[in-house]
Amino acid sequence: MNDTEIHKTVEKTDTGYRLTVESKRGTGTRDQDKVKAELRSEDRPDPDEQATLICDVIEHMTTLRGYDPDEVTPDE
Repeated sequence: MNDTEIHKTVEKTDTGYRLTVESKRGTGTRDQDKVKAELRSEDRPDPDEQATLICDVIEHMTTLRGYDPDEVTPDE
């Protein structure tokens, strides 16, 4: 995953906290995958909650990487 960027932010809001994890892979206009996930809670997200959300984003990026929109499926 050396070409994948992952950014994490924790923000205090009026109603609690928002944890945002964003991941982007690729640099070309037609060669980019992006995933964004948010977790909102009344208490500051603990390290385990943050790690879980990051793992979920990584899992979704892995799934996206395996998808080829130009690939023809047998039923087409």
